[in-house]
Amino acid sequence: MRVLGLGTLVIVLLAIPALLDGDSGIGIWLELREDLAHSTARVDELVRQNDSLRQEIESLLADPTAMDRVIREELDLALPGEVVVRFIAVE
Repeated sequence: MRVLGLGTLVIVLLAIPALLDGDSGIGIWLELREDLAHSTARVDELVRQNDSLRQEIESLLADPTAMDRVIREELDLALPGEVVVRFIAVE
């Protein structure tokens, strides 16, 4: 029993510098784990954006007048007889 306790103490004493050293494998592992969490969150956000854009594409393809309306709004174009009115937001 005494040998087991002494062995555990030696392992703990050797592990402390590794935990405190930022250049050790443990420090790098913790940094990589944080990077993975950030990357996973970014991927989730991009998947949501992608789904939203797919839905927008489907709605534009389903309604023939929707694409025409969006094009005219984005490019500030008007059909003959229409008038484009722009509002300026005042803060």
